[in-house]
Amino acid sequence: MKTTLSTKEITKIGNKLKTLSQKNNYKETIKEIKNSIRKHPRWADGYSLLGDIYTSISHYEESYSAYSKALELDPDNLQWKLSLLLSQLEMGRNVDLALNELLNLFIKNVEDEDICIKIASIMVSGKHPKITIAAIKWRAQNYKNGDVLSSILANQLLEAGLISEGCEIYLDLFRSSPNGILYAPQLGVALIRIGAFQTCADIVESLKKTSPDTASLMLNEYGIALAGLNRSKEAQVALREYLHTHPESQTAKFNLGQALLKDGKYEEGWKLIEFSPAEFKVQGVNNPWKGDFSINGKTLLVYGEQGFGDMLQFLRYIPYIEKLGANIVLSVPENLKRLCQASFPDINVTETDLKEIKYDYSCSLLSLPLALSSQIGHEIPSLIPYLYPNQSDIEKFSKILGKKNKLRVGLVWSGENRPRHGLNYKNRSASLKMFSKIIDVENIDFVSLQLGNPQKELLQWDGKEIFDPMNDVSDMEDTAALVFNLDLIISVDTSIAHLAGALGKPVWMITRSDCCWRWLENREDTPWYPTMKIFRSQPGSLRHAIDLVAISLPDFVTTWQQHSLLKGMSS
Repeated sequence: MKTTLSTKEITKIGNKLKTLSQKNNYKETIKEIKNSIRKHPRWADGYSLLGDIYTSISHYEESYSAYSKALELDPDNLQWKLSLLLSQLEMGRNVDLALNELLNLFIKNVEDEDICIKIASIMVSGKHPKITIAAIKWRAQNYKNGDVLSSILANQLLEAGLISEGCEIYLDLFRSSPNGILYAPQLGVALIRIGAFQTCADIVESLKKTSPDTASLMLNEYGIALAGLNRSKEAQVALREYLHTHPESQTAKFNLGQALLKDGKYEEGWKLIEFSPAEFKVQGVNNPWKGDFSINGKTLLVYGEQGFGDMLQFLRYIPYIEKLGANIVLSVPENLKRLCQASFPDINVTETDLKEIKYDYSCSLLSLPLALSSQIGHEIPSLIPYLYPNQSDIEKFSKILGKKNKLRVGLVWSGENRPRHGLNYKNRSASLKMFSKIIDVENIDFVSLQLGNPQKELLQWDGKEIFDPMNDVSDMEDTAALVFNLDLIISVDTSIAHLAGALGKPVWMITRSDCCWRWLENREDTPWYPTMKIFRSQPGSLRHAIDLVAISLPDFVTTWQQHSLLKGMSS
């Protein structure tokens, strides 16, 4: 059984701990609690206090040990049990067992909403949102969930990729709850993730009049929404205002960097884009080089990160770092290795684990514009082509494609599905059926460049014949050789669009209305790829942009035919 200290002893210890805590002197606070525990080894509340302190400074191993001791002395204390399970989840230790125990406690205490809120909040740390969703929805079958549980449910729906459902709950809370204004920031995040940029902007602009304090908390989301509406100059103003009161927010700095880049302001944009989220970055690299000292005679590790399109886009900077006198080691995924080695024969290209590479300094491909700015300035190097497939592979795919009779057009209608980026991210992709207006254009031989699950759509396709050589493609080198044999690439915003542009091939890119920062605003051309033409859609799906392509394609066919005729006559 646990020891009960006298009132005098509790008051004395409590006053001392209060003084130390007010000074944020965690080290002395922990020391004082441990001294008291040594004097009273069965003081369960002391162990719990120790666990609370360790939890507050994210020392979860120590907090787990402290709560375990407290529960040995008072095994029926629910709060301590929950604190122990939180520490267990934060450590990542036996997560499935911890979640199962939390579920049992949730069921056992289902009538007590306050306890259910505590349990659900802890379950969130387990990073298995569908379990938390199931528990809260199960409770709703017999009990009305209040605002707090509903907000936890909405949050977990977003984490699970069920964006529309989560957004609907937040919107309902915002409209109907007496404290609905408190959920405005969460609603803003949800609206961003479904691409409802105008709605998000409207809410913030309304709150500026009725609740300016709440509106100021949403300026980061407001900035994202404005950039999504192609109002990047206004987005910069909002994000700078947010950073004025939240100067340490790396998220807002990154968002401001994107707004600047979308506005073509590269000098400041390249600096701020360095604050990209951890999920975008490669971990475990050391000694970063940002162009602030000479690397002559040193070994520089240049490594790829983010998607294939990003890597293909920034490979243009490799020739510029080759001039700096360093030994370059380029680390890219296996899929890119052959193409990079063929394009940059004088550097060492590897897909080896970064831990096994010996180097002096390192730099991400996406950090090269910043690192090289003192040498080449801030404008985009647009000399193309800068990627070159092997001639033998070009000839191989020339034979696979067979005799050429018409204009050859490559098609990519869908990019990779990435649920973590939200529902709106899906709008960058179409379906083969949506491309039917394009495919119906006469005097064209269409070639599929599509990979992944969308490639299976060809099995159900009953329209004009589309040649599919992708089973003969093993990596990006093969894809590049195939693209080299085509006359035009029509692609959604995915890696093939970058590849075609880097090869100097004509490419028509179909993109969403809120397209990525790299494509700037309200332009058909891009400084990144001189041979690219951008077809921008209206908000929603890509149908509008697809229609524009279908209207423009016959003229391209006519021009190509005339050019081919003149070429034949001259030869």
